[in-house]
Amino acid sequence: MTPLRLPLPRPQVPGVFVRRVNRFAAEVRVAAGLWQVHLPNSGRMEELLVPGARVRVFLTPGQHGKTQGRLLLIRHAGRWVGLDSHLPNRLWELALQSGGLPPVVAVRRWRREVRLGGERVDFQVQARGGTWVVETKSCNRVVGEVALFPDAPTARGARHLHLLAKVARSGGRAAVVWFVQRDDARCLQVDWESDPEFADSAWQARRRGVQLVAYVCSVTPSGVQVLRRIPVRTTPRHGSC
Repeated sequence: MTPLRLPLPRPQVPGVFVRRVNRFAAEVRVAAGLWQVHLPNSGRMEELLVPGARVRVFLTPGQHGKTQGRLLLIRHAGRWVGLDSHLPNRLWELALQSGGLPPVVAVRRWRREVRLGGERVDFQVQARGGTWVVETKSCNRVVGEVALFPDAPTARGARHLHLLAKVARSGGRAAVVWFVQRDDARCLQVDWESDPEFADSAWQARRRGVQLVAYVCSVTPSGVQVLRRIPVRTTPRHGSC
């Protein structure tokens, strides 16, 4: 696989996580004092958002308002972990510019935010052999080398899986691509405990022909690099990969 690397925005300010204010805001302590920053991820992330953890904040030049930057990274278990749930879309588009990632390869053109069946899907991709409908997802929760998704119920995610299943069942090509924003996962497991509806939808979607793939990433303050593909498990199962 051709190395795929996405630089992270700068300037970045180092700091320490203090607390979560609400779904999309957090407080961090930096050299200049206590800042309220945007948290670009609505997941629970309870094992990551621990008071005292080191963080990196993207300081937007000339930014005004309640937040003073965007929380990009947090230090956990000796490694940087990405928090931005919008990053997978940017990684996937970068991959498309380079020809794609399996199973979507030999890419010719693509469109973002395509309306389909009353929903918006992330990408419609024209590639060798036909047209793909692709949803990208972010994962940053890992327990014992198993990446777990989701960490909170996602009704929208389940709806999209049903939609992709319809596409595949009618002869089309559909895929869900996860980017795990840390380097210690060996497989990805849909989490039946966190969201049974989503997990069941993923299991049904795979049975109907939807491709479920995941890639693990190396994350540093300078950028995120896709390392390797890991297997995705949809059956209820516990333990190691």
